[in-house]
Amino acid sequence: MNRDERRVRAAALPPAIVDLDEGRAIFPREPNGGTWISANDAGVCIALINWHYIEREPAGEIVSRGEITRALVGKSSTREIANALAALPLRKLRPFRVIAIVPSQKAVTEWRWNLERLSARKHPWRLQHWFSSGLDEQRAELERRQICNIAKKRSSVTTLSWLRRLHRSHAPKRGPFSICMHRPDAATVSYTEVAISDRRVIMRYKPGSSCSGKSTIAKSLPFAR
Repeated sequence: MNRDERRVRAAALPPAIVDLDEGRAIFPREPNGGTWISANDAGVCIALINWHYIEREPAGEIVSRGEITRALVGKSSTREIANALAALPLRKLRPFRVIAIVPSQKAVTEWRWNLERLSARKHPWRLQHWFSSGLDEQRAELERRQICNIAKKRSSVTTLSWLRRLHRSHAPKRGPFSICMHRPDAATVSYTEVAISDRRVIMRYKPGSSCSGKSTIAKSLPFAR
């Protein structure tokens, strides 16, 4: 995941392993404790993206969307995730999309909240991409998807080096719609990579733009037995 944020936003904290009631998980954090991506010792990965296409706000008090993933980090099945999402104070949350990858079930599920309804979409178990942008989200999706489709034609498509190159991409040009995003007021502020094997999950995190030369931080978490 490339995380795009306004330049004035406070820097996030790098990933740490956290003990939970349900087990253990790895995730980076906002200074207030919220997060946007996580992986746990059941191999479940959760990713949160804003849904700017829905241009509305909750009517009253607003709760940070960073609390959504934080509430899901310990869940080990699609059903548990669905139940936890339904229990959130949805009416206080801005529109969002949550993608859950559950390897034990070979399940990829996307939940969408549009301020009126929480809906679920099941996706096939294959390579996929999701995009979000506060500046013309539809155009960002179109341009970034084209770059991903071109990249899929390369023979190295299943490697981590391919994935990293894709997230550093400035095609077709460096700017607001490139995958590694650069705008005067906002930019890609971190890259997070989750790799899951039969025995453990490894999260790699690079602060700053994906194209930067900053060092990557890695955390490894064995699966619960």
